[in-house]
Amino acid sequence: MSASETQASVNLARLSRAPLIMVADDDPVTQVMLSRFLEKQGWRAMTVNDGESAVSAFDDEIPDMVLMDAKMPQMDGFEACRRIKQRPDARQTPVLMITGLNDDQSVDRAYEAGAVDFITKPIRWAILRNRMNYLLKMIEAERQLHLTASVFDNTSEGIVVTDAKGVVELVNPAFERITGYRLEEAVGHNISLLQSGRHDENFYARMWGALLEEGKWAGEIWNRRKNGEIYPEWANITAIKSPNEKINQYVAVFSDLTTIKESEENLLYIAGHDALTDLPNRLLFQERLAQGMRDASEHKRLLAVLVIDLDRFKVINETLGHDVGDNLLAAVSERLRDIMPPLATLARLGGDEFGVIAPQMRDSGEAAKLSHDILNVLSRAVIVGEMELYIGGSIGITVAPIDGDDPQQLMKNAEAAMYHAKQSGRNNFQFYRQELNTASVSRMVLEAGLRNAVDRQEFLLHYQPQMCLKRDKLIGVEALVRWMHPERGMVSPGEFIPLAEETGLVVPMGQWALVTACNQAVAWRNAGFPPIRVAVNLSGIQFKLPDFVDMVTRVVRMTGIEPACLELELTESIAMGDVEETLAKLKTLADLGVKLAIDDFGTGFSSLSYLKRFPIHTLKIDQSFVRPCTENSEEAAIVRSFVGLAHSLNLSVIAEGVETEAQREFLRGEACDEIQGYFYSRPLSSDALTDFLRAERDADKN
Repeated sequence: MSASETQASVNLARLSRAPLIMVADDDPVTQVMLSRFLEKQGWRAMTVNDGESAVSAFDDEIPDMVLMDAKMPQMDGFEACRRIKQRPDARQTPVLMITGLNDDQSVDRAYEAGAVDFITKPIRWAILRNRMNYLLKMIEAERQLHLTASVFDNTSEGIVVTDAKGVVELVNPAFERITGYRLEEAVGHNISLLQSGRHDENFYARMWGALLEEGKWAGEIWNRRKNGEIYPEWANITAIKSPNEKINQYVAVFSDLTTIKESEENLLYIAGHDALTDLPNRLLFQERLAQGMRDASEHKRLLAVLVIDLDRFKVINETLGHDVGDNLLAAVSERLRDIMPPLATLARLGGDEFGVIAPQMRDSGEAAKLSHDILNVLSRAVIVGEMELYIGGSIGITVAPIDGDDPQQLMKNAEAAMYHAKQSGRNNFQFYRQELNTASVSRMVLEAGLRNAVDRQEFLLHYQPQMCLKRDKLIGVEALVRWMHPERGMVSPGEFIPLAEETGLVVPMGQWALVTACNQAVAWRNAGFPPIRVAVNLSGIQFKLPDFVDMVTRVVRMTGIEPACLELELTESIAMGDVEETLAKLKTLADLGVKLAIDDFGTGFSSLSYLKRFPIHTLKIDQSFVRPCTENSEEAAIVRSFVGLAHSLNLSVIAEGVETEAQREFLRGEACDEIQGYFYSRPLSSDALTDFLRAERDADKN
């Protein structure tokens, strides 16, 4: 018997007898008075003379409550209470201190030891009686709750509680075991997340009709586990109503019938799977597609369908025989299975045609990438016996709900796109909508070029001056990555930076930018210019790397840059990640002497707590606040408050996006420290920035 089952048995036994109260007091008169008082209430009493006896008595029987004197020989009531509360079987037993001590220190000691109440002598019996009655009612309620919870937690049947709209509020461990959904994954979601797609609308209409009219429903239902497996269960659903007959909740108790239905499941598996490849067949594919489309609609997500037709398969099958063709199909299915995303369904739709359901897509680009991977797999030679066979594939892609709102329409459009791929020369993929074809091809070309850009030295840095407002002198520069594509020319950062983030290429690109910027700062210093600060933007992906701080340290030492001349710019989203990890990294960088800035301040979740804790040196006010500051009083007030906040925290302030004289003078009047923007200069190449420095130096000489 488990510990929880044992406790439940103890609770049942306690429910059938009068409460047992322990009196722990070294005064015989008090013992007698309390014992008589308890007997008058219909309660049983047990007495002990000291604290040590009170503790050891728990080995024989657990009382329902303890009336404990504070001052006793051998062990006082405070220590006895503390030791009792250390016992797992006595944690729910309330201890009520009865003592002549009524000073604050004694009261605090009693509660710190675990007592639930404090009665001073001389005893006022009415107060004691009412407090004990209250505590015993609380004990009884707790025992009932514990018993109910024990049954809830230990029953082999799954239990789920929903609100009146079917949104899950509570599930038991058996529910988690049967469905695969953890408590936190189920709560807050509609119970329809378990729907298998096997029942039509009439089935659910009848079920909900019975619940609304009769308050209960029982029957067999097919549901779906988290892993996609469909299973049968016997369910009893009851409506929980308020006194005015309004339905507040539903409670469903269900049993997994998988074992009982094992033979039926085997038949269903055979009916739903292809014997050659062991993949889902067209029937099961259509069922999962219907369910996937319902999920996509409910959660407002995209779902892609890929129809794959093998190129040149019929020639191989007719020339070399069906055995070779079957072996080729089995080998191809294994290759395709290996590259499927975790939630995707791969099926053999018939002959040499395969289908893929790819749910939870963020955009059509993911479907294009999957298709690209499939074509790469199909292009490799397949060894059958001693023969090397080469095939390819034509893929049609549709995206729900854009290309269809029902499975039949979506499949029809996917097959139309697949035929278009065949007509376009085979061994390619086509979206049902032409504009997606153009976008996906463009994105893949751009990504392919981006992967080689560092090695081909296509990246370059431009530097935008950061000017001191008090002296109108250059004090620093921000290093900005530019990509000179060999065919497209200068690619917009707004186009390739997000792509670099998505693909992880921002890591090598960011390290190149850091090394290049540091080397350039050292080159300017060696050319005789005054030391200037160079600011380099950080990606969240870079910052989260375990060796990020070590990488920065190596670059600083390798390039010879003065640490104070390097500033790393973090966005607020980076700063608000794992706060403790972020704090440790930033402290290490600050100890190295590197300057730290919060970029685009005000556009994220601004928090004073991290500004106070983190060793930040500078706030950069985002240009979205700066540009309208001379025309909009609210924006002006925001900029003013940002500057005041930064200065109150001993931080310097840089305003981005300054384009006009009026903006500069406004910021000067608000005591902003530095500005950056087209008013002084656009981002410049290293040579142009060198000319800028030279011109400023010559102006100082004159």
